[in-house]
Amino acid sequence: RSGIMSWIEEARNDLPPVISVMSINQRAMEAVQGMNAGVTFGSSALTRVQEECIAAAVSATNHCRF
Repeated sequence: RSGIMSWIEEARNDLPPVISVMSINQRAMEAVQGMNAGVTFGSSALTRVQEECIAAAVSATNHCRF
């Protein structure tokens, strides 16, 4: 982890901070992870590698670590 902690209680710290802040509500966290996976990857004509490359480029451009 990057050492940046959320002020929200986290039940797990093995996840990215954007997800771990939801870890005290397991159902909500799993729903968000499922939605993210469904929307982010696999719903286009691009390959997973192409989608990952675009996601990495956009994250780097936006100075986002996620």
